[in-house]
Formats: sequence, C-alpha cells, structure tokens
Amino acid sequence: MLREATRDAHEAAEASAGMRRLLAGDLDEAGYRELLAAQLTLFGEWEAERREWLRHVAPRWDYASRANALEGDLAAEPVADTIGSHPSGSDAPGRAGGTLDSAEAWGELYVIEGSALGGRLIVKMLRERFPHLRHRFYAIGERTAPWRRFQAVLDGELIGEEAHRAALNGALAMFARFQRTLQDHAAHV
Repeated sequence: MLREATRDAHEAAEASAGMRRLLAGDLDEAGYRELLAAQLTLFGEWEAERREWLRHVAPRWDYASRANALEGDLAAEPVADTIGSHPSGSDAPGRAGGTLDSAEAWGELYVIEGSALGGRLIVKMLRERFPHLRHRFYAIGERTAPWRRFQAVLDGELIGEEAHRAALNGALAMFARFQRTLQDHAAHV
C-alpha cells in the first residue's frame, strides 16, 4: 500500500536536482560533503524527534542511525552506528508504539529504510568516484537487516485503516523532507 500510494512522492524526491547531480557524478568532493552535511541536518532532526520512539521499537527493528553514519563520513574519528539501547526494565517514554503517532513514525521509517536499498547502488558509484572517503551513510543498506524483514515488521505494526492513513501521512512527509533537503542543497552548490 505504501509503495503505491507514495510512488509520485518517491519519484519527485529522486528527480530533485541534488539527487540528479549526485547520480550524474556532477558533485566534486566539496559538493558531496555539503550534501552529506545537509542530510546530517535532516537525519539529526528526525532522530531527535523520534529518539524515544526508536528506543521503544528497538526490540522489533534495529535502526541504524543515519546521523551517526553521516557524522562518521564527515569526521576523522569513527562514530557508533546505533541510536541507543532499549532502557532495561521499563518502556521508553514519549512517542511509543500503539498510537497513530507511532504509525506515522513507521511510515517515516518506511521511507528511510527504503532509501537504504537505493544507497547500496549509489555507494558503488561513490566508492569509485571518491575511493578515499568512508561512505558509511550510503553503505547502510549493506549492513542492515533485509528489506523483506522490515516489511514484515511494518505489516505487524500497521493494523487497520487509521494506522495505514497515519503511516501514509508520515511517509509522504518524509519524502517531502528528503526532497526539500536535496533541492536546498542543489541550490547552494
């Protein structure tokens, strides 16, 4: 359902000037680093917004922090790959499972995890173009659990029409954030 309902938003994000320049190999190293920094802003904000929710869902899905991967790509020293562990002995407070807000967050995560699939293709090109750089962010798809497993978790989390609507709203909002980030970056390079 999400794939069909977000097809146009997905295509618009992929067609953004920033993504076209990346895929065409039109970014020099400085432009590529600026793109990574723009994405760090996006994922840093999202992960901060959803921190407690991500901790709550950790037993069902092991989210690899995109912000940490991006920091690792931009920094000289390695950075951890996880957002944090589930607090022992209690449920994490804040945005948690079982609510429409949670369904919206699952929709957002659908877009993020789906982008890791494309990242596996992009990282091959980046490794050839910039072999001296790390590329941890675009390589996340090589280290995360298979997409089919995520889809199964998503199917178990999104029960009912209201949850599907909330997830769709979250997915569309996340595609819009991706598109804005890629367009804003292209306008500044």
